[in-house]
Amino acid sequence: MERVYVADSGNEGRCRMTGTENAAGETRGGAARRPLEGVRIIDFTQVLAGPYCTQQLALLGADVVKVENRVGGDQGRGLGPATDPRLLDHAMSTLFLSVNAGKRSVTLDLKHSRAGEVVRRLAASADVLVQNFKAGTMDRMGLGYEALKQVNPRLVYCSISGYGQTGPRGPAAAYDPSIQAASGMMAVTGAAGAEPLKTGYWLTDMATATQACFAISTALYHRERTGEGDHLDLSMLDTAVGIMAPTINFWQVNGQEPRPNGNRSQTDNPTSDAFPTGDGFLMVAAPTQGQFVAFARTLGLADLPDDPRFATLPDRIANADALRKAFIAALAAADAGTWEARLAEAGVPASRVASVPQVCTDGQLAHRGTFRPVARQEALGGGEGVYVDLAFHGANTARGTERPPPLIGEHTDEVLAEFGFPEDEIDGLRREGAI
Repeated sequence: MERVYVADSGNEGRCRMTGTENAAGETRGGAARRPLEGVRIIDFTQVLAGPYCTQQLALLGADVVKVENRVGGDQGRGLGPATDPRLLDHAMSTLFLSVNAGKRSVTLDLKHSRAGEVVRRLAASADVLVQNFKAGTMDRMGLGYEALKQVNPRLVYCSISGYGQTGPRGPAAAYDPSIQAASGMMAVTGAAGAEPLKTGYWLTDMATATQACFAISTALYHRERTGEGDHLDLSMLDTAVGIMAPTINFWQVNGQEPRPNGNRSQTDNPTSDAFPTGDGFLMVAAPTQGQFVAFARTLGLADLPDDPRFATLPDRIANADALRKAFIAALAAADAGTWEARLAEAGVPASRVASVPQVCTDGQLAHRGTFRPVARQEALGGGEGVYVDLAFHGANTARGTERPPPLIGEHTDEVLAEFGFPEDEIDGLRREGAI
């Protein structure tokens, strides 16, 4: 049976949730096994790139143990503070809530004399360790890959950093905006002639996280074949340049330096652009001759393709201003949503420019079950929060979680006991200020 949710998360907004699976990934045919069940991950990551990576793995069934600083926890807990005082009091920021579902939290002071002992015991029975400290930080603490593979040769050790573990910029600190700048993204984003512009969201963090999931999954598959662990060196800059590849090739192949072009296609095609309508903006991507003809006809401009100024793509580029004026005049007759529907029927890719609140109530996303409910801890007032599901659906692949983003150290005793720490030792570590 399909379930429909409308979760009211206060100032976090309202998201329409529906789907054919429950929160833990149970499918129509019964409880399917999530593919990463039995995989144990020790997660030392903070903020976005690392935590989003490990959340995706948790949704696929991995047991993710998030190791946080005793004081303050993950830096991301203080970024994008929530307006709900209960969330604020427990350091549950909007950013943290978005990328930490499905995990358990353990606190540990990595500078404490007993921290190395605790980490080595965790790593000994783990499958994966993920960290995103500056390059060399874990090595200096004696917790790098070479040290930990001595206690677990099968360990997949993933290091995520701004510039990689080696090279002239390797030791440098980095956040998403600095990587957008270093990768050339800002140089090609924004209006023509305007100053460089970053995206309105954390593009390189989230892309790097997905690349890290791919790398970890590959390393686990390799280990199944060979028994060997691995050290994965993930660079945000490498990831950013990778997704810039089509744009970079304008320079590499043609010697043409890409420039900001606003909402128009980088190929300068004027039929791929954003246009004002009678209400709202419409983004149209009609690069082919057939799509241009269908676009014009749908707008009531059937004669436009026969106009010698617009007959071919070079003609349309040369007369782009006149073409845009014709489109805008016609589009004023209806709102963006109406034009989106009409163009979809005509086979022309187009979408209204949606706001974030509109995205959260989008019918297609509701059908896909993109927004998933997860119960909140009683300390936070109970009720439900929301996480964004994985982007793929598999016929035989379950996914999801019933575990909300954790409070700081919420599972310290539980996890350490599972890893073989007796109760008196856990108490001792706490008295000594290690956990």
